Amino acid sequence: MVISNSFEEKYVNQGFSSQRKYPNESFLSFLGSNFFRLPIEKRKQTCFLELGCGSGANLWPVAREGFNAYGVDYSQTGLGLCQQMLESWGVKATLSLADMTSLPFEEGMFDVVFDVVSIQHLTFSQHIDVYQEAFRVLKYEGTFFSYHLGENSISAKTKGAMLDHCTVKNIDAGLPLAGNGQTCFLSANEVRHLLQKVGFVDIKVDKVLRTYGNQSMQVEYLVIEAKKSN
Repeated sequence: MVISNSFEEKYVNQGFSSQRKYPNESFLSFLGSNFFRLPIEKRKQTCFLELGCGSGANLWPVAREGFNAYGVDYSQTGLGLCQQMLESWGVKATLSLADMTSLPFEEGMFDVVFDVVSIQHLTFSQHIDVYQEAFRVLKYEGTFFSYHLGENSISAKTKGAMLDHCTVKNIDAGLPLAGNGQTCFLSANEVRHLLQKVGFVDIKVDKVLRTYGNQSMQVEYLVIEAKKSN
């Protein structure tokens, strides 16, 4: 998998300041509405895998709520920060240096595979590889969650090089999220098509709009959920 090294550089140069320290709101809503009713003993048996866990902002609450937490990332420095984050909360997770398009896990191992703004840094063609891997390692009736940039973001309107029809080599300076390397902006229809092609069912795609620059610039996020058919 070819990815930008911009995140490794940010982890090395900025440490925890390179990312937020607290979880994504849409992911917390997903976690709470679907899994907080489970008793503690059941939670210990419920396995979550985060793709691109970075410095651990979304993984520590999974572990702290008593779930069996796993995380993979392409950055060794990011994983080191993630371990520190977990220790600061007094919790544990299994961390692996891995390519999310070729996961080092057995088929049907996880109840949930989730991503928060990590898959979006792959090209369009690489998305199908990640979705296939997520499908493979999920248990039957397991759930996939993703928080991903959408096509209606102002940051998609770059003047720079395009790697494919929806992936920019880098977001132009002055636009939200500039400097994060290659970034893909999907449409809701593209998400549904790719997930259906892999075999996912019960696909839901909601949209979240955020504003930047004194509310003058709008960024769209897709909140994606899907099930592995039984």
